[in-house]
Amino acid sequence: MTVLVVMCLGLGVFLVYDGITRRRLPSTRVALSARGRSWLSAAGLEGVGPAQFGAASVMAGGLGGAVVLVVIGSVGVAFVACLAGACGPTVYYRSRRRGLRAARRRGWPDAIELLAGAVRAGDTLPAAIGVVADRGPESLRPVFKDVVSDHRVSGDLVAALERMGARVADPTADRIVRTMVLAHRVGGRELGRVLRTLSAFLRDDVAARREIESRQSWTVVSARVSASAPWLVLLLVASRPQGAQAFDSPTGIAVLLGGAAVTAAGYRMMMRLGRLPDEPRVLAVEATAP
Repeated sequence: MTVLVVMCLGLGVFLVYDGITRRRLPSTRVALSARGRSWLSAAGLEGVGPAQFGAASVMAGGLGGAVVLVVIGSVGVAFVACLAGACGPTVYYRSRRRGLRAARRRGWPDAIELLAGAVRAGDTLPAAIGVVADRGPESLRPVFKDVVSDHRVSGDLVAALERMGARVADPTADRIVRTMVLAHRVGGRELGRVLRTLSAFLRDDVAARREIESRQSWTVVSARVSASAPWLVLLLVASRPQGAQAFDSPTGIAVLLGGAAVTAAGYRMMMRLGRLPDEPRVLAVEATAP
C-alpha cells in the first residue's frame, strides 16, 4: 500500500512537471483557424474570419435556393441553385485573389525601382521601405505600411519582413524579402544593382504574361459561355409546370446533379488550360510570431 501511494505521488509530480515544462502545441482547431485566416488574407480579406466566410457561403446558398424555389417552384432546380449559391463566396474569393495577385505583379517593378533609388540615395533599409509605403504603387502600399508599423512595434526588421512575405505569399515578395534580409544582416553595396536587375526581369515577365493572357482570353470566354448556356436553357425549361415536375423526380434530380458535376469539371479544366501557371515559391518565407 505504501509503495502504491509513493508511485501515485511520483506520477502526480511527473505530470505536474511535464505540464509546466512541455512546449504547448496549437490545437487542431487553432491550426485550422490560422490556416483559414492565411488563406483569406491571400485575397486581401484579413478582416473576414473562417467562420464568417462559412456563414456567408451557407447564407448565399440558402438565398439562391429560396429565390429559385419561389420563382420556378422546382425542388430539384432549387437544390442545384443552393449548391451554386454556396459556391458563390469561393468564386468571389478566387477572383479577388487573382485580381490582387495581378495588381501586385504589375506593381512590383515600380516598387523595387523606388526601393533601389532610395537605397542608392543613401537611405537606410527601413527608411527605403517607408518611402515605398508612402509613394509606391497603390496595390503594394498596405504591404509596406504593415512592415513599417510592425518594425516600429517589434524593433526587428528581419522578422517584420518575414511576416510580410508570409502574408503576401508571392514568389516575388519571397525574393525581395530574402534579398533585403541578407543586405540587412551582412550589408553590401550591390543591393541597389541587384534590385534594379530584378525589376528589369519582372518588367519583362509582366509584359510577356500580359501578351499571352490577351491571346488566351478567348479560352476564358468560351469556358464561361459553355458553362452558363445549358443552365440558362434549364431555367427556361423548368419555368413550365411540366418541366418543373420532371426535374422533381429522382431521375430528374440525378440528371441535374450529374450535369452540375460535368459542368464544374469541364469549366475547371478549360480555365486551367487557359491560365498561365503560377510561379512556385522556391524561397518561401516562414513567418515568426511577433
